[in-house]
Amino acid sequence: MNLAEFPFALLADRHPKGVDTVVFSDTVTGPDREQVERIWTVTGSDEFGLPLASDELVYVALMEVTKEQGFRNRTIYITRYNLIKRLGWPDKGGSYTRLQDALDRLLGVTIKAERAFWDNKKHRYVDVGFHIIDDYAIYDEQPGRKARVGKRRLPYSYVSWNQVIFASFQSGYIKHLDTAFYFGLHSALSRRLYRYLDKKRYDGKPQFRIGLRKLAFEKLGMSRNYYPSHIKQELARAHAELTEQGFLRGAEYQPRRGKRDDLVVYRFTSRKYMVEEKVEDSKRNELVELLVAEGVTRSVADELVAEYGEEARVQLKYLPFRAPRDAAAVLVQSIRGQWEPPASYLQARKERQEVATAQREQEQFIAVARQRQLADAIERQAADAVLAALPARARQRILEEARERLALENPLVAGAPDSAAYEAILNENMREMAIAEHPAQFNEQRTALWARADGVEDDL
Repeated sequence: MNLAEFPFALLADRHPKGVDTVVFSDTVTGPDREQVERIWTVTGSDEFGLPLASDELVYVALMEVTKEQGFRNRTIYITRYNLIKRLGWPDKGGSYTRLQDALDRLLGVTIKAERAFWDNKKHRYVDVGFHIIDDYAIYDEQPGRKARVGKRRLPYSYVSWNQVIFASFQSGYIKHLDTAFYFGLHSALSRRLYRYLDKKRYDGKPQFRIGLRKLAFEKLGMSRNYYPSHIKQELARAHAELTEQGFLRGAEYQPRRGKRDDLVVYRFTSRKYMVEEKVEDSKRNELVELLVAEGVTRSVADELVAEYGEEARVQLKYLPFRAPRDAAAVLVQSIRGQWEPPASYLQARKERQEVATAQREQEQFIAVARQRQLADAIERQAADAVLAALPARARQRILEEARERLALENPLVAGAPDSAAYEAILNENMREMAIAEHPAQFNEQRTALWARADGVEDDL
């Protein structure tokens, strides 16, 4: 969570000329209610420069591996192939070069945090200087070789986190990040905004507010040359993506009296129902069995259901979207922590709702089309009934006038009197003339036909 508060990488995929250090700062209320100015200075190495937007992807992938390996050791074992697959990059030489460059920049970057690094054990901000990773080793290994724990063989390649970072991990100052959702976002700005906002909704708050300039310059690392209008223009695409994917319910701007910029107000998507703390006895055993089926011990399952009730069922629903390696451990943590739904669950739910809406619209369209077909058929039958009831001389006159009208309006069709098109247009002309000359009889026939049609529909 320390690395989610301020940026450690540029938003760009190239280094701006002459930029090797960036500084971010803000002021917050400390644990003793005092105002604390936090300063976060990021300096790239002379050889490799500052981390880039794609390096942040590599950092998240490394965090995912660390989580899967249980945060037991600051050295994690990897293969390049596995990381490439996690990142969704093609299995080509360019991707391996890109990965190597990212590791070099993460190794070379130095972060100086002045009252900007939270010590979760002592509950204080502390001054620290650190790198993100301390060392790594990359070997050419067989593609797809997987990390194995215990006495079984591990990959040769490894990455070691810096001890300051790893101590923060072990102190519990971490949170679940929906990496499937994160890697699925299209822009670097959307991904960084998601990481930052996901930290802010960690305690379940329904919304979060922050000044526009503070968000853009100090939290996202956008160019300080941007005017507010330009910031909003850039944020609009990120807001749209996070809203479309189901993470945000909305984002809006509120003016602030006496301030140069607006507040950005984010409203988060969350559960729309209350979770019952207690559960009926008949359902208690069912819930316990479901937890046991996921690998939770029966004693722990009994304890969780007794204390958290239906929260267990909610987290079971979210579990597949967390893609856990250790389902039981994640399930226990999520129930006790009452974790918010993963963004990918919200995305899937939104997609299901969109499919259901599309199906309803299609059904409505088909129903309307059928109703129109029925109406057209009834009108044709009513007009034919009017024609059939006319004296022979009246029908003959209408026939001749319909032929003259067809010859005038459709001379090409009139030249083929034996064609189906000629017969169809002629009959339609006769019906229109019968309706125009005998509207009362037509309405009477149409009403009778509709009554019969409605009766059939009622029977069905």
